[in-house]
Amino acid sequence: MKASSLHFSVLAFNRAPRIWVIVGSTIFLIFTTVNIASGISQETSKWQAEDAKILDTGVVYETVGCGEWCYHPTIFFEWQIDGETHKSTSYSKKYVNFYASGAAHQWLEDYPVGSNTTAYVNPNDHSDAVLITHTWIQMMGIEFVLYNLLCASTCLLLPLLALFTARSFEKTLPEHSHKRYKLVSTVVWASGQVQGSWNSGPEAIELQVMARSAWIKKNFDSMDMDEALAISQALDARAKKFEGGFRTFSVLIDGTKEKEVEARSTTELLEIISSFGGDSKLIYLEDTKEKGRQLEFSFLGDKGGDDHLSIKELLGDEIIREEIVNVERNSGENQPWQMVDDFVQETLRNCGTDDEDWWN
Repeated sequence: MKASSLHFSVLAFNRAPRIWVIVGSTIFLIFTTVNIASGISQETSKWQAEDAKILDTGVVYETVGCGEWCYHPTIFFEWQIDGETHKSTSYSKKYVNFYASGAAHQWLEDYPVGSNTTAYVNPNDHSDAVLITHTWIQMMGIEFVLYNLLCASTCLLLPLLALFTARSFEKTLPEHSHKRYKLVSTVVWASGQVQGSWNSGPEAIELQVMARSAWIKKNFDSMDMDEALAISQALDARAKKFEGGFRTFSVLIDGTKEKEVEARSTTELLEIISSFGGDSKLIYLEDTKEKGRQLEFSFLGDKGGDDHLSIKELLGDEIIREEIVNVERNSGENQPWQMVDDFVQETLRNCGTDDEDWWN
């Protein structure tokens, strides 16, 4: 569990967690205030008591107020105030429902037709009255508590957790802990569409890598080191950007459909091509395409109970090297994603053997 906190290190040294806490707190306060105001506006516990008479009662079978079919008792009553007679069927601001007809009729025994009772009249509107009063807290009910807890967990707890964990990484580098950077808006061309994203700037990413290393050393005795190192390696790989920013790659999917994608790192490139579907992807790494260096990914399916992936480095039709990866294996340093990423990075390095740019 503690090793999983490493994921929050990508929030260190930027302003996002603090902004989330401010925005989340504002949303929570607005949500709570609006709901309490709504409950107070429907409070009837302080309404004026007046003599009233039951004119008629009944039971209707409906879905109103309970979300499914149920039995709702009805009461038609009248009252007089200031010499004027008023009539209503709204005997409660909260719906009264039962799942059995007998229970609804039994509940109505307290309100026999023709009997006298007490109505509670709205002091601001004498045509509005109820027979059953509620405080604003009763009007809110358990739904209000549950909604508030849900809102608190999403609007407050998660941003606070992100802020607290990000701060724990920032404190591992005391000399840099005061630094805050903005998230940078970037655009990626993938699947024929322009996709926007937010990322930490290069200065923040560099500090995050340093903080992860220091954090792992500090918490060495209380975490699963295999898991921690695997997560750290994945995040560090994401932090390694291509020189010059974006690079454009041509990808052939299942030998029939070609797409162009833009990526900032090998990790992002792999994420984009994995979203295309298909069992094979061929990435052209040189302008000569079929005659130049290529990366081929082929899904081999189930072998021995686990799914496997074939990765090949090609130079024209010649196979330079090939590796079969068990994509379901999860063992220490030999993480599937790390093996694939290492293979891709080495292939990209092999393309830089001359003075010309090898990407498109």
